Amino acid sequence: MKIPFCDFCVKSGILCQKCRELIDTGKNSDLDLTLSRILLEEASRIRELEKIEFKKAHVEDGVLLILSNNDGVRILRDRKEIAERIIRDTGVEKIIVVDYRKDQKRKLEELVYPFRIVGLSKVWLPGNITEFKIMVEGKELDEKHVQKLEKLAKKLGVNVRIQTT
Repeated sequence: MKIPFCDFCVKSGILCQKCRELIDTGKNSDLDLTLSRILLEEASRIRELEKIEFKKAHVEDGVLLILSNNDGVRILRDRKEIAERIIRDTGVEKIIVVDYRKDQKRKLEELVYPFRIVGLSKVWLPGNITEFKIMVEGKELDEKHVQKLEKLAKKLGVNVRIQTT
């Protein structure tokens, strides 16, 4: 398993200079440290977690966005007991897992999962800014949740406007 911190630092709770620097510079946060601890503890019980590469996490209005590799997306979606532990220990309402290595369109598909994107267009704005406009199939997707998803997309480095059909 790959995590941003040393295994020893995560297990002991005492950070070395390198790990302390990651938090002090803002590259990672205490939330990343907490998630790394949870994943390491669960990895001793669930061997599949050895395939995960955890990169970073963001929280927006009770929604936790986890950046991982493709195996991490699959495992964290399929293994409900891991998701439940993360929700319990971090105090969030929902978890979204996105593969950080994929292109912007794939990131958006994973961000809105389990809803389906039915239309996607790329808009170029003045100032060399690109923005995606996506149509998502799902009547139960309310405006508040759409705004959370748009804020999380910004943290992924993607400007997006989401509309429901």
